[in-house]
Amino acid sequence: MYCLHHDGQSYAEVSCDTPDALIVVTRLELAQMSPFNLDPQSAVEIGGALLMVMAVAWLLRQARKYLESE
Repeated sequence: MYCLHHDGQSYAEVSCDTPDALIVVTRLELAQMSPFNLDPQSAVEIGGALLMVMAVAWLLRQARKYLESE
């Protein structure tokens, strides 16, 4: 990642601390910054956590039904 400053006719590379500097990223860097860019391990962890939440919700629902029927 690097920054550019436009002076009206051309672009010059400057420090990213410069006011009005444009941040430039490559396509690869942009893809890596995407919140939808998951590696397989992260996707498995998220899927497993979702299944655990669904299982706990199902168990709580079954317990509630059992207590209502008593």
